[in-house]
Amino acid sequence: MKKINLYYFFFFFFFPTAILSQVKSNLWYDGNARVNYNRDALEGVLKEKDTISSRSNGGGFTILDLGLHFTPVDDIEISSEIRLQNDFGGMWGNKSVVELRSLSAKGIINNKIAFSVGDIYLKQTKYTLYNYDQELSEFEPSIFEFYRDFVNYENYYKSNYWRLHGVQTNFSYNMYNYIKQLDFDGFATRIRGQEWMGKPELLMIGGSAVIKSINNLNLGTHYVNTFEVLSSSNGDVFYYNPVLNTQLSYTGKLRNIPYKFLLEGGFSTRGWGGDSLAPQVKGNFTEATFSSKTNKGKIKIGFRYVDTDFRSVGSQTRRVNYNTTTTSYPYYSNNYTQRKASLIDIISDPKIYNQNLSTSLMNYNPMYSSTEPYGNATPNRVGFTAGIDNFKLTDYISAKFQTQYFSEVIGQGTTNKRLFSKSSLHSLVSLDKLLSLKNSFDIEGGVNFESVQRNGDDYEKVDLKTILCSGSISYEILKNLKVIAGVKMFLAEGNEFIAERDMYDQINGFESTRYNSEETILIAGLQHYFTDNIYFTMQYNKFNVLDKTKVYDEFSIGRIIFMFNMNL
Repeated sequence: MKKINLYYFFFFFFFPTAILSQVKSNLWYDGNARVNYNRDALEGVLKEKDTISSRSNGGGFTILDLGLHFTPVDDIEISSEIRLQNDFGGMWGNKSVVELRSLSAKGIINNKIAFSVGDIYLKQTKYTLYNYDQELSEFEPSIFEFYRDFVNYENYYKSNYWRLHGVQTNFSYNMYNYIKQLDFDGFATRIRGQEWMGKPELLMIGGSAVIKSINNLNLGTHYVNTFEVLSSSNGDVFYYNPVLNTQLSYTGKLRNIPYKFLLEGGFSTRGWGGDSLAPQVKGNFTEATFSSKTNKGKIKIGFRYVDTDFRSVGSQTRRVNYNTTTTSYPYYSNNYTQRKASLIDIISDPKIYNQNLSTSLMNYNPMYSSTEPYGNATPNRVGFTAGIDNFKLTDYISAKFQTQYFSEVIGQGTTNKRLFSKSSLHSLVSLDKLLSLKNSFDIEGGVNFESVQRNGDDYEKVDLKTILCSGSISYEILKNLKVIAGVKMFLAEGNEFIAERDMYDQINGFESTRYNSEETILIAGLQHYFTDNIYFTMQYNKFNVLDKTKVYDEFSIGRIIFMFNMNL
């Protein structure tokens, strides 16, 4: 095995050199290097009661992701990224891995048509193809960012793009008179390969066309179609899900204040050809938003309607997969209970995340996300949103705020409808500016409140409330060396009915679930930035999950973690 890994290493490292020896080209490097070590230990009552689980366990790794870029001609670039990984405890190649992390090529034809082949990152609109952020991550203090950066990097999450495999092309035309520019984009990807004696090959094709006028009026049409290739298997049933989205936007100024109005709508079709028992569902959506930017900050208000039968593979696939086994203490207690993913795993465990598009609605936990478990594309929602971003109260206090109010379009299992509300607030106080200190001194705070309610008889009532409070403090004791401390407290109490769906995503029952949970995350340590892209942190973390319904035993661990990160 070690020899095979070495062969891979020498091949991928010297292959570009061999090419360069024959073709005059430019070669440049980028990538990422990371060292991570953590040790988890049982704490609290679990340490005394659990006589089966190990008292502590630790592990770590050193990773170098080396990106190679070379241009055999001016208009062509070939890129690859090779991962060299050595787990702690391995010597002389033991527990070492060499693998190809990505491979792609891109270029421009006649200085007009751009193309990419291989591993590509795709994003369209929030209803056709979009990778939404994980739960409860938008308004958290910055000292938790090192965990989020680690999770996003390991799962190829970049600015809400999905990483897919295929080909993409785009080009633009500059026009005259009333039309200023025409933009076109198209792609074809392979989501699932051919499976012998299994499901057929699953492909996604899509494209966008945007017309930009001279009077700041833009019209765009975006289309994706996810479908199975029936001829790639010996079955006679194939899946299809085309989605169309049209956007009309206008930008202008009112008393020298810029604003933008966006109106969009579309529809979807979903079905299974060749299956007489499968339903074909058609859904639609409409959204209107108004946004403006001033010296004080940005404001945005909107209205949204998403039909109960709207389905979109590219926009309704979730990041967090609650069916995945957790990394840290997946089983605990003397009953050998499987531990469910909680807030500590959502924050720090990259292995519970999903990298593949899903043709069915993935499970979600109502405790952490009920209002928008599938982002803007969450079906069966109608309501309003409002938000303020980067609002500067003073030179040393800034804040952002978001609120949402939705209701179901139709009731589930009853004629009564659920009512959803969600409000989030984050603020940053720069005490160094307030107190005229030389070293940075920041205090951050945030709160996220969410509720779900449904009236009616006792058997159909829903009343679930959750709140997440978070805060942090960081003080620069030496240049770029900070002492940091932070806390997250999550509380959930109430009841909810979780829909049970069949293979066609049709609801065939409900599971009544009661919640009474309390989670705490404490962080304290040091953090040093050499540059914006190179830093290390050494911390002690305390995680505690208490299920007051007594369905699960209390889970409590302490973690010592060291992480060094360098973006090349």
